[in-house]
Amino acid sequence: MSAVALEEYALGVQGGRVVSAAELDEAGAILNEARRRAGELSAKTRDMTVAGLDSMMADAGKRRPVEALRARLDVLRRDLEKTLGATLDLLPASAPSLVRGAKVYQLHCQECHGTTGAGDGPKAAKLDPKPANFALRADLHAASPLAFVRKINVGVSGTEMKDWESILPLEDRWAAALYVTSLRHTDAERARGGAILKERCPDCAITIGDLGETAGVSDDSLTALLAARLGSLPADSDRVAALAYARTAAAAEVWGGDPAVELTRTLSKATAGVAEAVTLAGSGDRARAQSVALDAYLVFERLETPLRARNAQAAATVEQAFRDLRSTLAVGTPADIDGARAAVLKSLETGRAVLSAQTSSGMLFSQSFIIMLREGLEAILIVGALMAVAVKAGAPERKRDMVWGVLVALVASLATAAVLAGLVRESTAHREALEGAVMVIAAAVLFSVSYWLISKIEVKKWQAFVGGKVKAAITSGGGFALAGVAFLAVYREGFETVLFYAALFASGKGPGSSAAITGGIVAGFGVLSVVFYAIQRWGVRLPLKPFFAVTSIFLYLMAFSFAGQGVADLQEAGVVPATQLRWVPSVPALGIFPTTETVAIQSLLAVAVVGALVWVFWLEPRTAKRA
Repeated sequence: MSAVALEEYALGVQGGRVVSAAELDEAGAILNEARRRAGELSAKTRDMTVAGLDSMMADAGKRRPVEALRARLDVLRRDLEKTLGATLDLLPASAPSLVRGAKVYQLHCQECHGTTGAGDGPKAAKLDPKPANFALRADLHAASPLAFVRKINVGVSGTEMKDWESILPLEDRWAAALYVTSLRHTDAERARGGAILKERCPDCAITIGDLGETAGVSDDSLTALLAARLGSLPADSDRVAALAYARTAAAAEVWGGDPAVELTRTLSKATAGVAEAVTLAGSGDRARAQSVALDAYLVFERLETPLRARNAQAAATVEQAFRDLRSTLAVGTPADIDGARAAVLKSLETGRAVLSAQTSSGMLFSQSFIIMLREGLEAILIVGALMAVAVKAGAPERKRDMVWGVLVALVASLATAAVLAGLVRESTAHREALEGAVMVIAAAVLFSVSYWLISKIEVKKWQAFVGGKVKAAITSGGGFALAGVAFLAVYREGFETVLFYAALFASGKGPGSSAAITGGIVAGFGVLSVVFYAIQRWGVRLPLKPFFAVTSIFLYLMAFSFAGQGVADLQEAGVVPATQLRWVPSVPALGIFPTTETVAIQSLLAVAVVGALVWVFWLEPRTAKRA
């Protein structure tokens, strides 16, 4: 609770002055509630906790930097752990990654525990006692991910298992714990369990995909929870399979990393908390009702950052509705409370709509189609023109060298795609930041390609460009040079294509988005095949001027959209601040969001395109004419 209060304080106070009174008030309300609850602790920890919170509140009153308040919170946590003689369990900021957990295990645990966790690593024979066998399902039915995290944190006395808390970051410790928990089941069991749960209990994702709900739950308790939701299963193997999937369903690669599930889960918890608060107020327990309403707001806090990045006004409306609800629960009539509750629910639904808004499938299909068509056509045109000029230059045998260059470029492009996909998978904990960075980079490349097309819109410029490439290659080394020219021409298009599709898949997160993008790829490739055959068979020449003009406009619009969406993703990841602009509408399909940062980068692109047009169609011709 105190950590959330400091997040609010950071939004309300910057540079020693108040920039948002509402956020500062919210931070104060949360700290006051934390202090009230601290008074209910045992004597052993009550005075220490109250004193620590009082210090933070005093610093907040002096408008000290949030880092100073966080330092006091860290001191309080360490003092409590020392007094209690136990580690205060901290959940990671995002869902643990099994991929990351496997890498941590291979690096730090495999030597003793073995590749499969059977306790048969290279060092196992020399150890006494022997390393634990993580594959013994019956012996580990009571071992939860939280139990493993605690052992990772403090080590195991009398064994080779050391204290990893000061060595590994929290996210890596949780990732390793979840991975170790997975070793008691097979991939086949998990796959079958996933099919059972998705068919018979799709709503299970809300609970089972929440690390906070399952981290400390034993296999027996989790099995009982599944039985209550699924009813009877025909075979023991089905029950084991369902448990195997549920055991790691909170991973970033499963339900824990599904944005739609997280959105539904968070809003469901917040709505349930509001309902409970209203019920308590109706029974006369108004103090408890206010406390529960604050808990419901703290649940919503998980969505505040992404919502603020998309629509700051919607986030502010939710905060205000919760504030009004808490004050109404204290002194309002039943009618007032019902009205305040309705306002909260309406604001949450508005938030759901904002966060669920995605680029339409039709738009994604057309963007995907245009990317494939443009990049492929440019590669075909460049290589075809290079071959034609080589023949005219009296070196037809060089066509085979260029074919080899094209093939190597295609393989290199596929390798680039694999590396980028692997990077995204391994960086699950920072997916929003990585995807945002990819989109911003793609926007810059798209803009440069758009400008390049405009600059070659005149046929003479295009011919001079191709002729210059071939002439330079022939005069500088023959076949290898021409193969290199073909390689660079195609790999440039291939690399751009990989980058653009990575950004496009990142921007399309709604249902059916992947199918729409894939459909665009297939359709574009089909058209390219026909065009390539026509050029080879009949020597068809494309009208360059309209082709370059239309595609350059479309690519600029995609750059504009990617730039806005990329910055918004970086804002969701907390890498870039989100400064509200009330007068700007939210248009997610075009990457337009009401923040200063997204508007700034898109305004920069708008100025740049105007400058490019002025240079290509006015300044450059006048300069050339004078020369």
